[in-house]
Amino acid sequence: MKKLNLFKHFGLALSCAALVLISNAAGAAEIHANAGTTFDLIPTAEPGVFTHTVDGIAQVSPIGNCKVHMDVVARFPADPTQPIALSGSLTFTSADGMTTLNGTVVGGATGDPANPQEFANFHYRIRFTGGTGELEGARGPGVIKGAGLFTSSSSGKSTWTLRGSVSEKGRGGK
Repeated sequence: MKKLNLFKHFGLALSCAALVLISNAAGAAEIHANAGTTFDLIPTAEPGVFTHTVDGIAQVSPIGNCKVHMDVVARFPADPTQPIALSGSLTFTSADGMTTLNGTVVGGATGDPANPQEFANFHYRIRFTGGTGELEGARGPGVIKGAGLFTSSSSGKSTWTLRGSVSEKGRGGK
């Protein structure tokens, strides 16, 4: 039977903990955004499926004021008590056009219980998939949460926030 060397195990545990802390500190940077956007729902040939475009302005740390564009497919369920399924892509473009951040989005939307004909609450899980300039090679997860106001049966305005992280490589690192 082998004797446990407490100091070896303690040293190994400390080394592993240090490695995790160093890789987390150097490997990711927080990203936050708030946005004001407009949206359109355009029917497709498939019943209950719409092209959902979103355009507007966002303030994105670390790149500042940006244009935001999303191309999303919205699938309305047969059962109106179920959420609308959303999936597509997102692009932020910095005010000077030198930096972009791209991602894919998957989420859902539900009518606001107080007024479901006019208001909707939505959320997306985002996966950053790359970019240009300062965010070249950006990778990481995020979450978008927001609310929309229908100004017609097929268009409206929304406000939302994003919280997430991007890889250090996506912060100008190589």
